[in-house]
Amino acid sequence: MPRRPHRALRVIAAYKVIKALALLVAAIAAFGLIGDGNLEALFAWVMQLPIHHGHDLLVGMIDKLFALGPRKFLAIGVVLCVYASVFLVEGWGLWRERRWAEYLTVVVTASLIPFEVWEIFHHLTGLKVCALVVNVAILLYLIALLRRER
Repeated sequence: MPRRPHRALRVIAAYKVIKALALLVAAIAAFGLIGDGNLEALFAWVMQLPIHHGHDLLVGMIDKLFALGPRKFLAIGVVLCVYASVFLVEGWGLWRERRWAEYLTVVVTASLIPFEVWEIFHHLTGLKVCALVVNVAILLYLIALLRRER
């Protein structure tokens, strides 16, 4: 009798792949800003938007973004690609119910939680809290699964 797939592992795998795809989109955007004049063209377009009155936080974030520069965008793009690769490997392994992927996901997720907590402590948003809750739930589920199937 064939084994039934763990639905929760499939959901976690899909979550990891979606995160990877989002990171790849962000990496492509970062790499796209490196080209000649692209950052300046984006800056000119953003300056035409009616966001300068009453949106001080958004304007401050945009100013910080444009202060970065091509080398930083290259580094950001590379780091995002590395994280996306890890998430894709995790997602594929979890979808295929590979034990190594469960361990990898536990290690990677646990290693990122302190950074998520630090980020929430410094810049609290509902999305960051939600992401932390989801990642802790994934971590606890996988640890319980690994202990149960030992």
